[in-house]
Amino acid sequence: MKSQLYILILILFSVSACKTQEKTQDDTAKPAATENTQTTESTPIKESLFITMERTPCLGMCPSYVIRIFNTGRVEYEGRTFAKKEGKHTKTLSKDAMDEITNMIREIDFFNLEDKYDAQVTDIPSCIISVNLDGKKKKILDRYEGPKSLRNLEKLIDHHVIDDELIKVEE
Repeated sequence: MKSQLYILILILFSVSACKTQEKTQDDTAKPAATENTQTTESTPIKESLFITMERTPCLGMCPSYVIRIFNTGRVEYEGRTFAKKEGKHTKTLSKDAMDEITNMIREIDFFNLEDKYDAQVTDIPSCIISVNLDGKKKKILDRYEGPKSLRNLEKLIDHHVIDDELIKVEE
């Protein structure tokens, strides 16, 4: 009886070890989507999230969507209700567009703006923008009476992302 138990345990360990090895081989064969790299000259750049901007719905026909821009220029766009483009889309921003957005973030001193521009008004949309730049992270809720410079940054991001170059992603 003991020998049968030992054989059973040995078989279970063997099967378990094979599964772990298969999983490890599968994991190395397929890089994770968030670990994309882009090469500039000879140094690969690890992709990381640069900007997230979300426009929230209102009780009317306000466009609602989310934009994610990565440091490589890759864009993920998800159009929700009343958006010019609904569904998931992607594109890549040019270096000039990335530089223009980065320069505006620095010019408006984004990291020293307030965290929230809000009021007790219920039927207005919000723009929630998060930036990761130079080792700093900041998230701002712009719902009511945010500074014009912040609104200009939001419009610049919209301008560079929401256009005919967005490619529909099959879901």
